[in-house]
Amino acid sequence: MRTALPQMPLSVQQTLGPEATGDLSQWLEIVLVEYAVRRDEYREVLSRLDILEHDVADVKDRITELHRTMDERFDRMNSEMNERFDRMNERFDRMNERFDQMYERMTTMIRWTVGTLALLGTIMTILMAIAQFT
Repeated sequence: MRTALPQMPLSVQQTLGPEATGDLSQWLEIVLVEYAVRRDEYREVLSRLDILEHDVADVKDRITELHRTMDERFDRMNSEMNERFDRMNERFDRMNERFDQMYERMTTMIRWTVGTLALLGTIMTILMAIAQFT
């Protein structure tokens, strides 16, 4: 439904002249028909935007809740993994202690073996020297 535009004010007609006023009037009509939005269409768009804003706010809330839930799960998993790594480190520490004890025992046994062999060698050398000179 097309409504007629009001006439140009008299001061505009006097300043621009009748020809320029007609051109300006046609140009304004084209621009308004092309780009203007009626009030009822504008209100409809605004109401749709309000509904969309409400829905987007719900989505934002859900995403925030999802992030919080994921962060809690990640923190829980991280703490469980840290506990497992701590237990593993304790086991490795105990294994290292055992290896250290085994190393000390082996070192002691090697010293005793070398000492015993040296003592036996010395005794045998003394006995052979006594047997050879007697």
